[in-house]
Amino acid sequence: MDLRIKKTYRALFDAFTELLEEHRFEDLTVAMLCDRALIRRTTFYKHFRDKNDYFAFYIDELMTGLPQNRTDAADAEPLDDVRALRHEVFDDAMNMILAHEQLMDNLLASSMSGMLTGMICDRIARSIRERVMSSLAEDALAPVSLETTSEFIAGGIIRLFTNWWESGHDLERRPEIADVVDALFERTMTPVNH
Repeated sequence: MDLRIKKTYRALFDAFTELLEEHRFEDLTVAMLCDRALIRRTTFYKHFRDKNDYFAFYIDELMTGLPQNRTDAADAEPLDDVRALRHEVFDDAMNMILAHEQLMDNLLASSMSGMLTGMICDRIARSIRERVMSSLAEDALAPVSLETTSEFIAGGIIRLFTNWWESGHDLERRPEIADVVDALFERTMTPVNH
């Protein structure tokens, strides 16, 4: 990727994070985003259709920053490695969210929170399919497809997180939530022949 494009994306990402910490999503405009990022609107529209399209890109960028592979798990059993990866991804995601509490409050207070959490859910499901399940054969979860299973788990994670956040996001419950996420994976994504 061209260095100028990388700088533009970084400026947009930082500006969007700041703006989401100050405003609800529906109150943001592309003009506000471009002004904060110090880029022209024509540049923005070369890369994105609108702020919804940018939000999807933003979530992808956030998820890209989460662990991709475990380098220290060469001797681990495959299921143990997957479990360790889930814990890494979960911990990093929670740390990122807790570092931007006002952003999360603004997203969930938005009149568009359903659409926004739906987009996040889609990205989580895709991440599950790409990262965690890449080692399993497509029919390993038969009779339920990998796509359906990942959507189910992503929806459960979003609902669990939303309830936790709205009840005050008590840090002492964080391990409990991680255990529930693990149970979701264990019960729905254990290969049939296991």
